Amino acid sequence: MTELSVLIVEDDQLQRKALQDLLRKRGHAVTSHETLSEARKTLSKQTFDLVLLDQSLPDGDGLAFLEETKVPGGLLVNTDVVVVTGHTDVSRAVRAIKGGAYDYLTKPYEEDYLSKIVRNITTKVELAQRVQSLSKLSASEQPDVWQLDEMIGTDALRDVFGVAQRVAEVDCTTVMILGETGTGKGVLARAIHRLSNRRAQPFVDINCSAIPGQLLETELFGHEQGAFTDAKNSRTGLMEAADCGTVFLDEIGDMPLDLQSKLLKVIEEKQFRRVGGVKTIRVDVRIVAATCRDLAALVSEGRFRRDLYYRLCVFPLTLPPLRDHRNTIMPLALHYLEVSRRELQRKVKGFTPAAIQAMRVYDWPGNVRELRNAVERAVILTTGDEVDVGALWLPGVAGGTGNSVPAVSSAAPVAAAAEAVVAAEASAPAKGIEPMELTPMTLSECERRLIENTLKSVNGNRNRAAEILGIHRTTLYKKIAEHKLG
Repeated sequence: MTELSVLIVEDDQLQRKALQDLLRKRGHAVTSHETLSEARKTLSKQTFDLVLLDQSLPDGDGLAFLEETKVPGGLLVNTDVVVVTGHTDVSRAVRAIKGGAYDYLTKPYEEDYLSKIVRNITTKVELAQRVQSLSKLSASEQPDVWQLDEMIGTDALRDVFGVAQRVAEVDCTTVMILGETGTGKGVLARAIHRLSNRRAQPFVDINCSAIPGQLLETELFGHEQGAFTDAKNSRTGLMEAADCGTVFLDEIGDMPLDLQSKLLKVIEEKQFRRVGGVKTIRVDVRIVAATCRDLAALVSEGRFRRDLYYRLCVFPLTLPPLRDHRNTIMPLALHYLEVSRRELQRKVKGFTPAAIQAMRVYDWPGNVRELRNAVERAVILTTGDEVDVGALWLPGVAGGTGNSVPAVSSAAPVAAAAEAVVAAEASAPAKGIEPMELTPMTLSECERRLIENTLKSVNGNRNRAAEILGIHRTTLYKKIAEHKLG
């Protein structure tokens, strides 16, 4: 359920605390005051989804305050207000509604009725958010940029976003998301879930290529005690855990053929059996699948079931590679710059013209994921106000003095990254980049310092550090142990 921001204006301490505890227990953010003057100060700085307003307060009349602030430009013009009173007076209730109140609550209030009011306002807020989920960003800042949940794109993605929003509303339909690695398939899957009626239920993400075939079946469907040697207890599978929610099957093209038939049964009949079980388990899940592979080719080669292919591709959505919509590069780069700047607490404000040009001409084989990692890495390296081209580490792209920063592939050891940076910085330090120490040191020591600084910059988050360094997290763990860093 969506978290509401709620303001309580109530002078009775016991009533105020009771309302506050109830709403916080339901997961809402609550602010409370006992006077109108305090409420005015808060409302001048912050907006709320709901205001619970006592009718009689020490410094004024709640109904008069409501009528004053519900006018155009008033403090409560876009806020739902519920008037709370200790008197059962029809005329006052009518006045409150005419004054713009959403509803009227009599003390001692009925918890069920208050809960109903809160549920209705939550639904209203959620609907408003869904209407705004596909909206044009400020024309004065970024013209022709569109947003769907956490995704950003220019007109090239507008149609994909529009179809995704419509299909999200039909929450029983399977969806297939196609696109190269790093184009945002997982982010789009989450957006479809959050925009659907299943948004309050589980979203279960399963990477079919990361789990060995013999284990994937038990991960998906669970197993009964004694089903195999190590099955000492019964286990609930991810399909069962996702009941009423969404299951995202990433890299579906790597699913073994024998499991594909069982998945087809779940999609068509909404039921399955655990490994080693005889009981049929019914589930209501929506399947969203994704792959970077050519499923049609896999079908023709007999490596993917034709019937499952057609069952999954009821609504195919294709995310284009970043090189095919280059006008999205800078809006995304600016977005990730702001995110990284806040998370890493840096003062970087933008990109130099050279960095902007480099990002626009680079092909981004790793797509949006590569762009995000490049920006985050650059924010870590930059000490000035602007990210320069040298901090981006774009393979084959010349720096400010014509020196190329060598490529660092996702499979390359961290030493390659350290060696690349030292070489580039030694010949010509890029503007805004803190030069690495050029005192004599072994490559191993340079590697150790690079890992240590990267971990420090992300507060020890090893997954993010591995992404920034361009290596697998298991490689990072080995390097940490090798250098005795933790």
